[in-house]
Amino acid sequence: MSLSSLLRILLARWWLTAALVVVCIAAMAVVTMFMPRKYTASTEMIMEGNVQDRVTGESVSARSGYMATQSEIIRSRRVAERVYEYLPDDIRALVDERAAEVQPEGRVDPAGWLSGYVRRNVTVEPGKNSSVMAITLTAEDPEVAAGALNSLAAAYIDTSIELRTDPARRFSVWYQNQMELLRNNLREARSKLSGFQQEHGIVGLNEQLDLETSRLADLSSRLVEAQDQSTQDQLRQGEGNQASAIPNNAAIQNLRSELARAEAELEDMSTRYGERHPEYRRQRSEVQALRGSLARERSIAAESLESTADVSQSRLQELRQSFDDQKERVLALKAKRDELELLQQEVQMAQDAYNSASGRAQANTLESRLAETSVTVLNEAIPPSLPTSPNLKLNLVVATALGFMLGVALSLLLELGNRRVRSRSDIEETLGIPVLAYLPDTAGTYRQREAQTA
Repeated sequence: MSLSSLLRILLARWWLTAALVVVCIAAMAVVTMFMPRKYTASTEMIMEGNVQDRVTGESVSARSGYMATQSEIIRSRRVAERVYEYLPDDIRALVDERAAEVQPEGRVDPAGWLSGYVRRNVTVEPGKNSSVMAITLTAEDPEVAAGALNSLAAAYIDTSIELRTDPARRFSVWYQNQMELLRNNLREARSKLSGFQQEHGIVGLNEQLDLETSRLADLSSRLVEAQDQSTQDQLRQGEGNQASAIPNNAAIQNLRSELARAEAELEDMSTRYGERHPEYRRQRSEVQALRGSLARERSIAAESLESTADVSQSRLQELRQSFDDQKERVLALKAKRDELELLQQEVQMAQDAYNSASGRAQANTLESRLAETSVTVLNEAIPPSLPTSPNLKLNLVVATALGFMLGVALSLLLELGNRRVRSRSDIEETLGIPVLAYLPDTAGTYRQREAQTA
């Protein structure tokens, strides 16, 4: 069937299509009149995306899914179950009446009914490039729609505060428990430090260690000097009665000078008088006496050197013992200082941990008591003056389209049941033979001629 044939069929049965369109429009108008009216209230809320880090306490930007998360919270059962308690008294009375109408007797639960109704009919639209959240609620009563939506916004704000403060409250309790443990650790560390100081009588360990170290350095220098002196004394003692060992003894020097002079005179007398001369013998006796005195002085000096060496050796041993004792004392003090520093570090670490936990505990305690939120109602919902459902204009358009489609379908069915020839193309298509001639519309031709002669 060609398009021209279809148009001829529709034109031939236009009354049927028009009648169906009128019937559908009338039916839709009647149905619309009896459909319940529904009203849609709307509100807008500003969502600030800043949150606080619970470890550092710093304010950071929220993640990209912040608005979607808030949308889910608004539609959540936890928020919906709290709407009823935030309703004004007049709106609550309307909700009670509505719940009594739709729920069976004996099982009327206005709060439960309103919770389910809100979750089914609320719509949340996050702003694409803004922090504004649009919320709408549809209800049969405009007052109920506006009141329930405002209550939903209030319930959401309080729920968001609870979601923010509940973790802070739990953190505060956890920090309080940790503070008790940290306080015990700090007390134990301080007790260890105090006990160590009392046990070893430590008051000013660093000053005492400096003093003992200075004494050790002094003993070290004195020990070096004593070692040098002892070595020299040992060398002198080993030289015995040699003159070089006692170069600074005045008595021996005088005796040596007198002995040299007496020996020179003895030699001279030996030449002049001979060995039998009394003067020679006297001089020889003097020389022998001087030699004996020199020997005695040398023996005394040797004994003095030996005594000096013994004294030097004894002093050296005493200094070595004092040096070793002082070194052990300094090492013991250093060990005590290291142990004391370790205990002090433990006390400091325990103190730092306690201070940090105390600060965070106070911050979480304050945050758990905070009644502020970053959510602000931009526009409160007001009762709508016109219903949003049913939409009469849309319904009429739908009825018109439906009537037209039914008319076209019915016209085609009737045509197929009782096929008629409406043009020469129908003959050619149906019978398959060409049309040799056709009679024009006589009535139309006559009317045209009458119009031209008039």
